[in-house]
Amino acid sequence: MDESTELLRLEKLRCDAMIAADVDALGALFSDRLTWTHSSARQDTKASFLAGLRAGGTRYLAMKRSDEQVRGDIAVVTGLVEMRASIKGEEKELRNRYTNVWARVDGRWRMTAWQSTAARQ
Repeated sequence: MDESTELLRLEKLRCDAMIAADVDALGALFSDRLTWTHSSARQDTKASFLAGLRAGGTRYLAMKRSDEQVRGDIAVVTGLVEMRASIKGEEKELRNRYTNVWARVDGRWRMTAWQSTAARQ
């Protein structure tokens, strides 16, 4: 099985475990260094995410995955960024949690993906 196929298999296992609230299966899939940033910008560690799932505060009922791309030889950077920007002529102060993915391409690191979510002030 090639790496892409294996990673997509693991993604399916993760989604199935989330729907089943299978904390043990997720515990085996998640790194102890997991940072989970929710769409609300709230962050969880592995322990706090699994505790929340175990408590039943959030129940995942269904997940439909699409448009997946697996990229190898990567590094992931996560953090909090405060920015000032002019958007359509209006100056804004932004505070976002972000995930930035870098991939080694032809021996050089290249930024390949960025995801940010507004963080609470």
